[in-house]
Amino acid sequence: MEFKEWEPLYKEILSEFGYSEVKDRISAEFLADERGTDGLSPLRVLGKQEVEIIGPYNTASDKRLNIIAGSSLEQAVDKGVEPDLIVTDLDGDTKLQLEMNLKGVPIVMHAHGDNINLLNKWSSKFKGHVISTCQCKPPDESICNFGGFTDGDRAAFIADHFGAKKIILNGWDFENPYHEGKTKRKKLLWAKKLLTHLKTPVVNLS
Repeated sequence: MEFKEWEPLYKEILSEFGYSEVKDRISAEFLADERGTDGLSPLRVLGKQEVEIIGPYNTASDKRLNIIAGSSLEQAVDKGVEPDLIVTDLDGDTKLQLEMNLKGVPIVMHAHGDNINLLNKWSSKFKGHVISTCQCKPPDESICNFGGFTDGDRAAFIADHFGAKKIILNGWDFENPYHEGKTKRKKLLWAKKLLTHLKTPVVNLS
């Protein structure tokens, strides 16, 4: 999704959650300057593939290219899933995300107004392949915005943007989130809504 298509949805999210576009922009500028993007080749391989988005309730699968949301990485690895790509705003087990990146797993690292402290602490430590993203208008070409809000639906937006044949959601429960809480539940309901805007067919295995 191009930013001009994403922007109306982004504005709705800002209004719904009371987020600051100014803080989003500051965080995006920081990540662009501090880490930037090493190239989009790990995303281009998603084209014409069946791409599996791995969530916290997944069952192990090695049949398809997979993308693991950062907060689900520990559960996925415990079940024997080897990540092809990790999408994260550096929550969850950040040390494990770093370990995977240093072993060669590409990371899509996301900037938003609430995680600038995490970016400051961790972003420069990721020496493997990194693609920087944000949810506001990208300040320059070293950071991207393909659409999406939470790590999981953002992974689906990335697969869609790069022409995936099909998107399979493995282990996602939008009604009963792994991390309980009113805000998390509200975010996942938004994620479910956002997935309806994708051009690629989406299948939920849950």
